[in-house]
Amino acid sequence: MNLKGFFSAIIAASFFGLIPTFAKISYNLGANPELAIILRYLLATIIIAIPLIFLKIEIKLIKQNIFLLILISFGSIILTSGLLISVIYIPVSLMALIFYTYPLFVMGFAHFFRNKLTKIQITIFFVAFIGLSIALGPNFKNLNIIGIIFAFLASLGATTILLTNELLSKKFDTVIINAFVNITCLIVLGIIIILKLNVSYPSTMMGWSYILCASLFYTMAFLAQLIAVKNIGSTKTSLLLYLEPLVAIISAIIFLNEVLSLSQIIGTIIVFFSLFLSSKTMKI
Repeated sequence: MNLKGFFSAIIAASFFGLIPTFAKISYNLGANPELAIILRYLLATIIIAIPLIFLKIEIKLIKQNIFLLILISFGSIILTSGLLISVIYIPVSLMALIFYTYPLFVMGFAHFFRNKLTKIQITIFFVAFIGLSIALGPNFKNLNIIGIIFAFLASLGATTILLTNELLSKKFDTVIINAFVNITCLIVLGIIIILKLNVSYPSTMMGWSYILCASLFYTMAFLAQLIAVKNIGSTKTSLLLYLEPLVAIISAIIFLNEVLSLSQIIGTIIVFFSLFLSSKTMKI
């Protein structure tokens, strides 16, 4: 077992899972997604700038891989926007159930374009989809379609990040990838937000604490995810990242007093059990 990759994925899953709940609490205290987005990338850029100073940056290599670097940055943009906006319209627990379909997309890509999965693995993935259907199906009539769309966009962004990072990690240090993504996203989203949207600030220090924590969680989680993919690959990392919804749902229950319906609980158990079995079929 590659312990560095394994524990990096666990750390990433834990911090990613806490972000939606902390962000939603900050919204209730006066903040909004625009502020959360700017702080997320600004804090990450400031922190990553320190180790970046000690690395040799090859401009020629960056130019050769500019498409993949832009693609992973685009994935980060739609992931961030999707997550932070979706929780305005739908509960965090339901957002988690929609968003965390992305490991299935990653594994599907691996099956068709890389190493084919076994029949047992394919069966397990279908069972996982059934679990998601049970969890989500009865609730679509009660959900805002905007929240659903943004949650699925976030899932697409997460898939894009994992797949492109696996290619980039063979050529770049994780710090360089991290820096490029965060600086690019800060510039692009910062300009859009300043020109088109309004930034709302928390009305209390408690609100600032929650939104700053959400930003710090992202910084640590994203770097840990890059390290995990570099060491164990995108497919195995995506399996371990399925701990995210567990953390997200538990944190929503603790901090937001959200309650899952019986169908959501059954569907979630099926998904986790299916992916637990699938992890047993792949050596991590």
